[in-house]
Amino acid sequence: MKRLFFLLIFLGILISAWAQKIEQPKLVVGIVVDQMRPEYLFRFYDQFGNNGFRRLMREGFFCRNTQMNYVPTYTGPGHASVYSGTTPRYHGIVSNDWYDRQTKKFQNCVSDSTEQTIGSELDKRGISPRKLLATNICDELEISTNHKAKVIAISLKDRAAVLPAGHMADGAFWFDEGSGNFVSSTFYMKSLPGWVNDFNAQKHSAKYMNQVWEPLLPDDAYPYSVPDDNDYESFKGKDRPVFPYDLKKLSASNPSSCRMLFSTPFGNSLLTDFAIDAIEHSDFGKNTCSDFLAISFSSTDYVGHAFGPLSKEINDTYLRLDRDIARLLDALDKKIGKGNYVLFLTADHAMAEVPKYLTDNNIPGGSLSSDELKKTAEAYLNQKLGDGKWIDVLSSDQFYLNRQLIADRGLNLVQVQNLLADFLRGQKAVAQVYTENQFDGQEFTQDIASRVQKGFYYKRSGDVAVVLEPGWIGDMKFGSTHGSAYTYDTNIPLIWFGAGIKSGESTIHHDVTDIAATLAIILHTKFPSACIGTPIREVLGK
Repeated sequence: MKRLFFLLIFLGILISAWAQKIEQPKLVVGIVVDQMRPEYLFRFYDQFGNNGFRRLMREGFFCRNTQMNYVPTYTGPGHASVYSGTTPRYHGIVSNDWYDRQTKKFQNCVSDSTEQTIGSELDKRGISPRKLLATNICDELEISTNHKAKVIAISLKDRAAVLPAGHMADGAFWFDEGSGNFVSSTFYMKSLPGWVNDFNAQKHSAKYMNQVWEPLLPDDAYPYSVPDDNDYESFKGKDRPVFPYDLKKLSASNPSSCRMLFSTPFGNSLLTDFAIDAIEHSDFGKNTCSDFLAISFSSTDYVGHAFGPLSKEINDTYLRLDRDIARLLDALDKKIGKGNYVLFLTADHAMAEVPKYLTDNNIPGGSLSSDELKKTAEAYLNQKLGDGKWIDVLSSDQFYLNRQLIADRGLNLVQVQNLLADFLRGQKAVAQVYTENQFDGQEFTQDIASRVQKGFYYKRSGDVAVVLEPGWIGDMKFGSTHGSAYTYDTNIPLIWFGAGIKSGESTIHHDVTDIAATLAIILHTKFPSACIGTPIREVLGK
């Protein structure tokens, strides 16, 4: 009897362990903060409340050395890579827009003329994820559950909703500045769900458009920001980009547009309202399988571009986002339940310092005119090859050569690529140059060359790729931007939080492509079709 008793106890332990092993969270929430640098979490830490970013850092697991492993570091490629677990080389989203050699026009990463926007009488653009060539983790969740999982993605930007949603989601919703509504695409549905129509009918956007953006804290409470009135910033509608920002007054010339929300923290607050409404009305957590909610906060990107990473405005934006994160976590705790959901927070890229700030402080850097670089290169090719329009475009630091002209003149494409590359290597602020033929002939495995190659997809990328020197940016008089292969653009935050996640942190190097691989383990799905990432063992505890 005693032996039988212990055998039953042992079997019970095994069954319990197995049940725990196969248990999945009711909901996975993915948060991407557009243009977020990890250092913000520390620079603004003392100003945060206890229930937003601090709670994630306190109770979650922080991967502090997470890097984008490709360039260009833009919104479209960033969201595609986070969710697909691969790089533009395989998922095909090489930029927000790229030059199409066949049509000789630029293609937006989510444009689709076969579809239509629904929910707005003003915006009839076609939007879909068809240019995303690989599956992402949301696709794999839908496949593995035979469409039983509910998957929704939301953002102010269309590409930041569509690329996370993937090809099989129940909905991707983004903000239409003309109507003030959240809209979607006929790719996903014939009409908006009732809860979205109800939300739009409440005119949340109009409420925020009547707000005045003033600092949350007293003037002396922003010690790590440059003075509010400086020469590094620009804001449309104001001669001097200083507080306060009266949205109603600033939009007086176009009162029917809600565009101003994008460039203030109120855009993030509006999206948080929409996310909480989705949690309340979308039946998340009621399936026998996991559901997925993807949220991308975009206002941080617009504020960062206009004011830069050291501005009082970006500081205040993150203080307000901290409050929005706290509201979101509170809604998840109440509706889904503590311990019933997994959440990760990351970014699609970081950002560079303002070039003028660097030079004013004796740090190498500057702004390079893309037009001048293109004209100089064109003149050199004319000198060497004869008159002709040898360069179609310069976009995303890549030169697209006029291949038809090269063929008509009986020239060798590889030789023309090398000719242009050799010239560019001698130009001001140019650090490295790579050709399409180089990427075809060898595999780069380290450093910046590897990142450029991983961002290169032959059918959509250029002929010659340029890497500028550290601190240099193209065409920036005010504010700052992103896109480079340097760590100020590639180092992103990554925090895991919720069911089964132990608190802690790691400085082990991880690539952005590891996020989707880790989610595949958590959700018990296949890895996305072109995934090159590796599951993060510290997070999984395995």
